[in-house]
Amino acid sequence: MRQVPEHFGVVRARWRLADLRRAVDWLGAYSLAGVSRALRRLGVRRRWGRLALHSPDPAYAVKLRWVARALTLAQRPGGEVVVLYGDEFSVHRHPTLALAYAPRKAPPVARLAASANTRYRIAGALNVVTGQLTWLGQSKVGVLVLKRFLRKLRRTYPTGTLLLIWDNWPIHLHEAVLAEAAALDIELLWLPTYAPWTNPIEKVWRACKQDLLHHHRLAERWPELRRRVRDWLDQFTHPSPALLHAVGLLPE
Repeated sequence: MRQVPEHFGVVRARWRLADLRRAVDWLGAYSLAGVSRALRRLGVRRRWGRLALHSPDPAYAVKLRWVARALTLAQRPGGEVVVLYGDEFSVHRHPTLALAYAPRKAPPVARLAASANTRYRIAGALNVVTGQLTWLGQSKVGVLVLKRFLRKLRRTYPTGTLLLIWDNWPIHLHEAVLAEAAALDIELLWLPTYAPWTNPIEKVWRACKQDLLHHHRLAERWPELRRRVRDWLDQFTHPSPALLHAVGLLPE
């Protein structure tokens, strides 16, 4: 089932029962219904797929070793090294879709606004030891906003070594952003390319979307939606073991 049907002479993107009957010798004498029952006995059935992205970064393992080393330094007593996972995400005026309870014959409806799908951007950084979230929101995140964000990080952690783990968004590599980080004595570590699963703060954004953005009813009340997002983020601007646990940085 994990192999491409073309390897068995079937020019299709997905398997059908008839294709499997031809490709698997012991299924040859089965009816299509029999093939279906046999697959069910083996725990194989039709499932919704999920999208996956493979990181093509040749330095994937090396970068993760550097990150692991930084996490070890952050755990040392005294708090002389602070390590943050940083990232950005977008809040849109229009609601996003997700599973929602509804009567059988009345699917859930997410109502849009007649106006444009305005966007509000958040830059954030998560402390890997305390769970404290530092964030900055603007309509757009560009070089100037990122420089402001870096200054806010240094104000939040005014002393000691500060390490920020970032992805490879081109604007993170802008010379003005790099210069600002150097001037503030913020060391940057880079995650592997196209590997969002290596950044725990992604789970913070996902939780925000689950709580506030999927099927929200505030498309016509854009300022209120932004306020609710800000309030949601502000609950983590102090140390939060619960947030660390939620993103997988604090084992049970």
